[in-house]
Amino acid sequence: MPELPPWCEHAAGCHDGTRLSPASAPPASRAWLLLEHYGPWPERVPDAALPAPLKAAASAATERGIRVQLIRRPGRRPGQPAPSAIYLDWVVGRHPWLVQGDTSDISQLTPAALDRLRDGHIPAFGQRATGPLALICTHGRRNVCCARFGGPLARAAARQFGALVWETSHVGGDENAANLVLLPHAHYYGPVDTASAATAITAYQRGELAAGRYRGRAGHSYADQAEMHAALTQAQASSA
Repeated sequence: MPELPPWCEHAAGCHDGTRLSPASAPPASRAWLLLEHYGPWPERVPDAALPAPLKAAASAATERGIRVQLIRRPGRRPGQPAPSAIYLDWVVGRHPWLVQGDTSDISQLTPAALDRLRDGHIPAFGQRATGPLALICTHGRRNVCCARFGGPLARAAARQFGALVWETSHVGGDENAANLVLLPHAHYYGPVDTASAATAITAYQRGELAAGRYRGRAGHSYADQAEMHAALTQAQASSA
């Protein structure tokens, strides 16, 4: 874990793994819209300078209670090929799903499609995604610690896991930076370093959960998350 900068507003224990926050993933975040955007990322996602069709989709999604995230490839900056990726994700239940499209599909991202996403139904948009996504919060405008801890982690994770890794805007829990979210289930981990992030991602690729630094699953109540965390911790202890 990088050395804590003097201007960080949180205590060191928040970031080095000695203070954990189980059952702390956002329970209301059931439906997600991810938009590739290389910045700048303002403090509030709706204020981002997105192309008009994407901005309209982001606004409509926000109005419907859909969580909107900006994403970008680690280490890439303006001047690279135009960003185009769009993901829709439903994170609740035993069978979450992830749909992938791009800006050429934006006409399909209609109010009706967003209504279906909000209600947990797969809309007529893009195609089903074939693999998991690993989102690492690097939203420094929202909180400087996210950039300080998340940026280096995202670059290191991308070197190890390639295209499944994205930087993302604010995911909640700045005091737990660096934060990692694994989709389509929206499993939250934090604070993670290179080793614990790799453990979590590798376990997820196997269809498993790593107990260490697990925060919970978005879209589920805090009580359900606490129950899941207790079961996960007990299973880890039994296998030790």
